[in-house]
Amino acid sequence: MLVFIIIGTSSCERDDICAEATQTTPHLVIEFYDINDPDVLKDVRQLSVRGFDRDDNPLDDITVESPFSSITLPLYFQNEGENVVSRFSIEKDTDFRLDSDPATESNVDIIEISYTPQFEYVSRACGYKSIFTNLSITVVQDGNNWILSNEVIFTTIENENEAHILLRH
Repeated sequence: MLVFIIIGTSSCERDDICAEATQTTPHLVIEFYDINDPDVLKDVRQLSVRGFDRDDNPLDDITVESPFSSITLPLYFQNEGENVVSRFSIEKDTDFRLDSDPATESNVDIIEISYTPQFEYVSRACGYKSIFTNLSITVVQDGNNWILSNEVIFTTIENENEAHILLRH
């Protein structure tokens, strides 16, 4: 009986439950900077972000009312090693309150994020996570862009600890 208990408990692995602290597929981190002082973070007031699926159908949007200088966005993927383009509309000054300033008009810019997903084994309990390589960004020009320049800081997304892309406005 003692042999069966020893064999039974030794066959369980420590990673049968995926720990909450285990890093999973990271989001894209974007920070906003001042176009006139490129090293200074600049808040964006009332930002709304909407993602689009592969067929350009809109997904759920996120509206943030207070000013902030960074956002995290999920990237979709399907096949490993296949180049993917995720599209997002980023609208600033989306204040829908009745007491908002009518002189401030909202402005929508479309960004296209291009990347290649790679799958990385984490553990038996956690399965796989994706990392994203060959990261690049395009701001679709519409003649009235509020995003005036962009910079890719890291071409590989492995974690959410630092910004991957800087947008200047």
